[in-house]
Amino acid sequence: MRNYHRWVALAGAAMLTITNVSVSMADVVGGGESLETAVTVSGPEDSGPADTAGDGPQQPGAPLGGQETPGQENQPQEGTASRVIRVGDNQPSNSGSGAASGGSGDSSSGVDYSQGPGFFQGGGQPDPSQTALPGQNEDIQIADVSNPLVQTTAKYSYDQMVQDINALQQKYSSRMHVNPIGTSLDGRTIYDCIIGNQGAPRHILIQAGIHGREYLNPMLLMQQMEMILVNYDTGSFHGNPLSSMFDQVAIHFVPMTNPDGITISQFGIDGIRSQQLKDAISACYVMDSAAGRGGDLGVYLSKWKANAQGVDLNLNFDALWAEVYSTGYPSYSGFKGTAPGSEPETQAMMNLYSSQYPWKAVIHYHSMGNVIYWDIAGNKVQPESAQLANLMSVVTGGYQMLPSEGGGGYKDWIQLGNNPVPSVTLETGRVSCPIPISEYALIWAQNRLTWAYAMEWAMGR
Repeated sequence: MRNYHRWVALAGAAMLTITNVSVSMADVVGGGESLETAVTVSGPEDSGPADTAGDGPQQPGAPLGGQETPGQENQPQEGTASRVIRVGDNQPSNSGSGAASGGSGDSSSGVDYSQGPGFFQGGGQPDPSQTALPGQNEDIQIADVSNPLVQTTAKYSYDQMVQDINALQQKYSSRMHVNPIGTSLDGRTIYDCIIGNQGAPRHILIQAGIHGREYLNPMLLMQQMEMILVNYDTGSFHGNPLSSMFDQVAIHFVPMTNPDGITISQFGIDGIRSQQLKDAISACYVMDSAAGRGGDLGVYLSKWKANAQGVDLNLNFDALWAEVYSTGYPSYSGFKGTAPGSEPETQAMMNLYSSQYPWKAVIHYHSMGNVIYWDIAGNKVQPESAQLANLMSVVTGGYQMLPSEGGGGYKDWIQLGNNPVPSVTLETGRVSCPIPISEYALIWAQNRLTWAYAMEWAMGR
């Protein structure tokens, strides 16, 4: 069983055979990554501000509409992509009142993760076996967190994240190093949290929150960080002590790349301090309303995806940028900016990756669709990205692998750049953003160990 992950990675090297390809406009106005080529799937969500229930491909400037069945919206269709190796079921049950409705959220092992790590059905002490894939329990000793510092909440805010980062750093100062890498337009610091040996020969980057309304993912990363720190000296993974693994591989967590956008989605215009930026947000609403993309102001702001001046940061990277379709004006979603790399948040992420760290892999967290985007036209690390994506599909219990088209994304920029490494985007959640907290049980169960498998994979490279 200890060699299982290597077998999975090798199997993923067989490139995907894609059929029934249709173009989705999902991320020009919403969704996860960029203009995606989806495989018989509506694509990652874009629930427009004027429509509280509808998702679906839309042209910028067109009214957004449509109907969805809760828990089924934009679900990838089984059997439409190439074979993905699966091991058991790494998800909570979704029968009746499970995680989707905020109920028990039982995993295949009978554990309730509906409140996040550290809260088990019926109480009791953490059970390390509950974090393993089926058939792998005997090789994994990583306990969930009792009495966690990072609490599960419906709106995990920037201020709460900063408080939690400070608390974790104070408690685990020898294991965690925090570096500011940039400042948002509204003056919020963007943090790179490094766990492990900073001089390690291999480094992994995991980032989230580049889109405002996708704010469950920053909480996911923060809880992953706390799990690592709690288990750093005592845990093991497939027989390897975590402390030894972190001597060889350091993980960089950037939990919230777009703190202004998340603040807007959570708290509206009043969450922004700069009057100039408040005026810019109001101007976006006027222009989007004129284009039929406005609607109720509160709903509109809750769907905010861009930074504080209406630029979609994941369309702003210098990766086929000239070809990226854009609204042509600042908007809650779909405006690529006036030039590639124009935004301070984009620059912060570019500068981090351009530093001298020996990167081996990058994982990007977006929402929604339970899919993995792994490719782009001209990808310089295509086979390796397919391997990593296939491994992440297994770990998450079956996220479907899909290619990408378009450009402008952080993943795209890394795969097309001068120092390309395997890079994948994991789209969490099954319903429209902002994803309700009732979905978090499933998201946590699927993703709580992605970092460990990525580390193990990187150690073999």
